[in-house]
Amino acid sequence: MSHNARASPIWNYYHSNGKPVASCKVCRDGIERNGTQSELVRHEKTQTHTKALQRQADREQDNADFLRQAASSDPAVNPPITDRDIADHALRNLLSSLGGGTMAPHAVTQPNPTLADGSGPDLRSHTPLRSTASNIGISWNLMEAYGETELIPSADERSVQSITNAILERFDLEALSDEDENERSDAESELAAEDPVLGNADSNRREHVPKHARGDLEPGSEAERLHWYPWDNRITCTLDVLMHLPRSVFSQRQLDLFLWLLKVNNVPDVPSIKQMQQLDLALQKLCGIETIAYNGALGHKYHVNSLAQIIAQASLRCLSEIRFGLSSFQEMANPRVRPHLSFYPEDSGNELSEARQGQRWLHELPNDQTTPMIRLAGKDYYIYEPCMATSERDGVQQYVIPVQFFTRGGSLFAKCWRMHPVVTDQISGWRVDKTTPFEVDTKLFFKTFTQFQSDVEWYQIPNPSHIIDVVDLNAMTQSTPWTYTNPVIGNPWRSKAGGCRVVSFPMWLYCDDTHESQKEYNIHFLCTSNIAPPLEMLDGIVEQLKNGQDVGIWTWDIELEEPVLVVPEVLALLGDNPMQSKFACHIGLRGKFFCRACWARGHTAKSAEPSFGAAGATDSAGPSGDQSDVETDDDDINGVGGESDDSAASAGPKKGKQGKKALETMGQMVNRIKAFMTLGRLRNKAETVNYLRSEFLTASTAVDKKTQIKNLRTETGIKDTFQQFFVEKLFDSYKNKRGHEARIAALEAQVRQMPMDMNAMSPVWRIRGLDAHQDTPVEILHVVLLGFVKYLWRDLIQLQLKNKDDKKKLLITRLNSVDTSGLGISPLAGRTLVQYAGSLTGRDFRVIAQVAPFVVFDLVDSGCFDTWKALSKLIPLIWQPRISDINAYTNLLTSEINHFLICAARWTNRWFNKPKFHILLHLPAHIRRFGPAILFATEAFESFNAIIRAKSVHSNRHAPSRDIAVGFAQGNRVRHLLSGGCIRSESAADCTDPRNWQKRHWMRAGEGALTVVEGNTVASYLGLQQDRITNVMGGSYVLVKKNTRATEIYHIEEVLQKKGSVNALAELPDVILMRQALVNPSQEKYGMPRVWLSNCWVLGSLEEILCTVNVQHNCIDHHCDTSAEVPIYQERTKTMQTQARIKHRGDLDNVVLNTAQMRDACHLQQFRINAPIMQDLDQVVHESAVKEIALRKHSKTKTKPSTPTPVPRSGASADPANRSPLTIRIPSLRQPSSLRESSGPQI
Repeated sequence: MSHNARASPIWNYYHSNGKPVASCKVCRDGIERNGTQSELVRHEKTQTHTKALQRQADREQDNADFLRQAASSDPAVNPPITDRDIADHALRNLLSSLGGGTMAPHAVTQPNPTLADGSGPDLRSHTPLRSTASNIGISWNLMEAYGETELIPSADERSVQSITNAILERFDLEALSDEDENERSDAESELAAEDPVLGNADSNRREHVPKHARGDLEPGSEAERLHWYPWDNRITCTLDVLMHLPRSVFSQRQLDLFLWLLKVNNVPDVPSIKQMQQLDLALQKLCGIETIAYNGALGHKYHVNSLAQIIAQASLRCLSEIRFGLSSFQEMANPRVRPHLSFYPEDSGNELSEARQGQRWLHELPNDQTTPMIRLAGKDYYIYEPCMATSERDGVQQYVIPVQFFTRGGSLFAKCWRMHPVVTDQISGWRVDKTTPFEVDTKLFFKTFTQFQSDVEWYQIPNPSHIIDVVDLNAMTQSTPWTYTNPVIGNPWRSKAGGCRVVSFPMWLYCDDTHESQKEYNIHFLCTSNIAPPLEMLDGIVEQLKNGQDVGIWTWDIELEEPVLVVPEVLALLGDNPMQSKFACHIGLRGKFFCRACWARGHTAKSAEPSFGAAGATDSAGPSGDQSDVETDDDDINGVGGESDDSAASAGPKKGKQGKKALETMGQMVNRIKAFMTLGRLRNKAETVNYLRSEFLTASTAVDKKTQIKNLRTETGIKDTFQQFFVEKLFDSYKNKRGHEARIAALEAQVRQMPMDMNAMSPVWRIRGLDAHQDTPVEILHVVLLGFVKYLWRDLIQLQLKNKDDKKKLLITRLNSVDTSGLGISPLAGRTLVQYAGSLTGRDFRVIAQVAPFVVFDLVDSGCFDTWKALSKLIPLIWQPRISDINAYTNLLTSEINHFLICAARWTNRWFNKPKFHILLHLPAHIRRFGPAILFATEAFESFNAIIRAKSVHSNRHAPSRDIAVGFAQGNRVRHLLSGGCIRSESAADCTDPRNWQKRHWMRAGEGALTVVEGNTVASYLGLQQDRITNVMGGSYVLVKKNTRATEIYHIEEVLQKKGSVNALAELPDVILMRQALVNPSQEKYGMPRVWLSNCWVLGSLEEILCTVNVQHNCIDHHCDTSAEVPIYQERTKTMQTQARIKHRGDLDNVVLNTAQMRDACHLQQFRINAPIMQDLDQVVHESAVKEIALRKHSKTKTKPSTPTPVPRSGASADPANRSPLTIRIPSLRQPSSLRESSGPQI
């Protein structure tokens, strides 16, 4: 049949996502089919299309019969028309016009009526729209104005057409005789039998089948199996999903009880546990992920889920008791994720919102680790292959070698080197000039490498396979041989791909200990172990990664519907600070060189760290060296500057008397703090690898070098815990030997059993293109929320308010009274945040950061309050999801970070024993390189910890690494299937070459299985739920964007809804009455702008509201007190007891805009008050040092004994250090949440 794109009686042609598609006018099923000739012909040969075509022919015959009958004026033939007939036909005409074609005929249910005058056509006949509506004066035809012109419908128009055609189809089915059951079932069985859900081997797209056509499936039938594919029926599908919900783990006992419950309630076909286990094994073999066992290099066994199979199906993240996981390889075969994937870096100018727009991916990643090819007009262009392009300036052909492909403004560009022909009597070839790379729009490419080779005689130029040399005038050696590829065969990926696409996709690699947090859909588990250290497990992962980088990973692209070769790359290593130090082979935060990214230095070995107790400082003097962090998380250390990392590793204090260290002089203190507040020389991979080689060489060629190597680790801050295992074995090899020769012989024997060179080092150095020093971005969760906010809050509660119960009570009341509207959180439980300050989580500190300036203003001195204000304004700036101008943003961020550090130094320089106050300085550079900081935050990764715990609890713990890995592989399989992801069909077993994969080789889960996740219950447990919608209520403050006007703040006075309106049915407002709020940008005591209501009232719509904002009453100026009271509820029952609340006084509309708000902070930043001009750093540091020295002297004077020391009794030691300890330190116990404050919800 003809497929003319202009006028086809069968097909509607248009483009979707840049590719031609077509929908069938005859079937009217709304399915977008591939616009290729073969696909359209295939559809036209199906039974569904043939039967639809036959029905159309029958209707046309009915129309001809009707026209003959319409000429008759016999009332017996044409009865009068009723109002219902007119309304029915008018509705059909309207729906048909919206559908973009002629009216679909409907069944005749009674004799042909006529108009009252005995003339006119039948309104219920099968007459086309134009033959009917015009005759009776009802014309809804929306397409009539265009005559015979066919325009390409928009996406919205196609959606409307699909909906209206489905409604018309429903009308036609309902018009059939209800008394003739065979008529209905036959028609529907024809639809149901044709192109079943997964039964058609030629296509995985299902023809449209009305839901009621599938209503009752015969148990055990082929139709039921296809409907629930790959499961056999409904019960096995739902049970398998239930068994593998990642956030609701079932034990075997619980499952046994559940199956019993189903059986006693007479649920048919309930399988046994053994049958479900057999089904699980079969499904895992068919479409699951393999779990691979490893014997680790350090002697531990662990299991890793197949990296290649996860990439083929899903995204990755490496999760350790220690666990590993990967991210950003989003599911190539998953329709939920694939449309959002991009494989090329993007030059977005100053805008930055994605990792692909950062400098790391766009500029720093080696060219051969980016996507190596593009496809233009069916031709493949590869990097490092000569090709021909047209000059954009003068249209002259030019010879270039593309070295990187990237996007800009939606178009593909190539960074290229020029090629110049060199023809002499001796040689004929090309010289590549890489001195000044230039950009070429790929639309100007017109000959690939292979075409270039075949056409050289036509152009009378040298063969592009003959590359003489490479010239770089900027290099010391200006001429070098070509080494990027074999110039005869071109890029090796061309032959590996065999005509298929090749894409490179950088990803995050994450490792951490187990904690609990939130959900994330696009993260997949790799491995975990309670015995194998992280670098040992990384060794197995790197082995899989290297194999994927060498040969690629074949997967099915569900969007392009073709096989694709994927090359995995690691963009960055994520984790908390101790884990990132392990990745970078860094000695840790307690080392003298405490920063993994640069050579910043802490206390020298000869200077002492300041260590004063709370009693030795004033009420607001800041943290003590010992007490500030009594209760810490893993990466929270007391200070920096230890002589080695051994002290950090020990569980308790060193035994024996230690010598006193000299106290810092003022000059030393000033120099240390200034160095702490500036970036040092950056570390790099080559430098560290050379040092590690030297360390291993020293240990393997000479004896008695243990102390020397230990001191070198302290002096360089470099320590490879993976290599340390082998170095310790070298030390132990001659430990019990006597004589130099015997010791050397034992050492040499051990060396022969050792892995050599890079295999004896941390596997992180074998990940190509990765520098673990610079590619471990600042982790804002642990540095900011679990760092600065935790430090300041614990210092406030445990030191500044120590033994001040009245102030603590005031703080609790203020926290309970805080207005949390717009923050997206529940009302605060003040007693919990104060009483359990030592046991709070990141979520709690997130809340504290947003409200702290409004509750601590008069409880601390000005230095502490200024630090709180600076931190609260800095945090939402860090958590920006989208950056419109990266240059302005990083300048502002750097300024705000410096302001925060200066405020902290002005308050007390004791904070600069905390390495995180230095690590924060690296954040602006990391944002430039990797994108907004929220992209490499680890909250999403932390979500897997709760799942790991649950799976560990429900296992026998005999093989936890294997059991947890298998559990995650099973859960991944269920999630992939219920997401509509593709799996290999059984018929594809004979196709062993992935390059020959076709669409018919891939299938999806049946329609019945996909409906399982339509509700929110199961979807939420699978991590598939949609984002929640923010509720807007009367009394809220909102940001409004009206047309082209600037964003403004309004107060919602009333939300109005017309009863019975369309919006009322959708539970949406018809109009919103708002009052404009004015903003005073002048500096306030809170460091935030003041807001007051004007007399301007406007009407607005919900679509104009960007977000809700948080405002707080100006309690400082109005001296609000705690005279208000609210009743206390116990066991959800109101009691006669009351609890204090803040009584706001003065003008209640005199409020402050809370620019510390983290939710929707990107919209609020335009109202922020920037930090004042930075005070001179030298002056601040000097004044801080003077203050600290004065406190030190005051502490010595205060602790000097005023009376003689009593003489100890006989046998007693005068030195307290030599007495036997009579007390023990009990670690803080977190009280169960059920026993905490019950006056409000827990945070």
